Amino acid sequence: MAVLRKLYTKLRLKVNETKSAVASVFSQRKFLGYSLWRAPKGVVKRKVATKALDKFKHQIRSLTRRSAGQSMQQIVDRLRPYILGWKAYFQLAQTPGVWRELDQ
Repeated sequence: MAVLRKLYTKLRLKVNETKSAVASVFSQRKFLGYSLWRAPKGVVKRKVATKALDKFKHQIRSLTRRSAGQSMQQIVDRLRPYILGWKAYFQLAQTPGVWRELDQ
């Protein structure tokens, strides 16, 4: 971290040390909702981070709660843009099993 601090000082940049860290990208760091994993033969692939997936599931539950007193069409109208946007954002994930699991 000291090397980065020195480099950023030369570039006149300020480092937010509460958000910055030097850590393993495979186990501890997430970037914009993605995390990385190692596939067979050492190939590095992208997946949806666990926190982002949990947040998605929570939002779906809140949009489809039974006590909201809405028709099926109203629920679909609110749910569709959220799901399509989420899918478009995370389309770069290389884990087709996640999509199958969510589809079930």
